[in-house]
Amino acid sequence: MPKSFFFLSLLLCTLILWSSLPAASQDASQNTLPKPPAYCHPCLFYGGDFDPHNTDANALANELTTSVVSGARVFVPFIVPAGKTWTVTALFSNNLSYVNVIDPQEGLWSISKGMSQGNGGTIIADGAAPATYVATGRHGFGQTEYTLMLTIDPPVKLKAGLYWMTAIPECKNPIDRACASASYYMSDVEDIPRKHFLGREPNDRSWYLSGEFGYFYYPTWGTNGACQGTGCDRFSAGAVGTESPE
Repeated sequence: MPKSFFFLSLLLCTLILWSSLPAASQDASQNTLPKPPAYCHPCLFYGGDFDPHNTDANALANELTTSVVSGARVFVPFIVPAGKTWTVTALFSNNLSYVNVIDPQEGLWSISKGMSQGNGGTIIADGAAPATYVATGRHGFGQTEYTLMLTIDPPVKLKAGLYWMTAIPECKNPIDRACASASYYMSDVEDIPRKHFLGREPNDRSWYLSGEFGYFYYPTWGTNGACQGTGCDRFSAGAVGTESPE
């Protein structure tokens, strides 16, 4: 799919105001029995499955490739509950792509706090991590969806609060022909209830894109958002690890 599908009239976007006080999302999916996908185990958080049949389905550039050297990063928020500590051992994202490889066999990840529109907040931890890249069985816009799973070592401990995560595919090998045309787009989540959703999120739609096309921690949803009003309300990504009392 051409990038223009996702970024129509980018330079005409105007900034929109956002609430700075997040609260737990309360859509119907949080009142159903959590059944995260098998690869999210033990699962701390999962944003839900991509549904290509939803009329608002979309995806957003999430990549570091030979053709997009500046990189594009989708930031996904999640909440560690009060009184709990999370030990995060892996982060993952579901991405649409025409290619079935990442090269090198790793991906970039980060966990941040205090993010807002135009503000990257404070990075708690980040790095490059060994990765697997496995097809989910879903497809959209002529592309195949893959789970990028990044193993974090040493694990990251998070106290109660609001955080943002990234999990970014790479294809930077200059002698790998696949990398010359590789593009990766994080799948969005538009269904309500969200299939396989688990965890808590803010309800202020504080999902952001940064990097590509001059975007700098820019909202993904809404008429003036990075997806130009079609979808991108939430994204298919998550965290693996264990939860313990604070």
